[in-house]
Amino acid sequence: MIRYRPAADVGVIDDGDAVYAARLPQGPIVVLAGTAAVIWRAACEQGDGTVADRAAGSVDRDTAAIVGAVDEFVADLVARGLLDRVAHGAGTVAD
Repeated sequence: MIRYRPAADVGVIDDGDAVYAARLPQGPIVVLAGTAAVIWRAACEQGDGTVADRAAGSVDRDTAAIVGAVDEFVADLVARGLLDRVAHGAGTVAD
């Protein structure tokens, strides 16, 4: 099982309404609100199932209906260097 965490050089503030993430020190600040914030939180939390499984309950949608969009969004956050993949239950970054 794969989960995610903020990359080592990323600062994050979650004020409950939005998640603010930035690669430090250069930025830019990325503001994730609404569904984007739900996906970020689901990606970073430990738990059973996939990111889409964890996000589905928060957005009142079936996992199958959102899995493609969730996976694409998380892949974009990884590509931007905001999230790192972590093997479930491990403390090291997955290959």
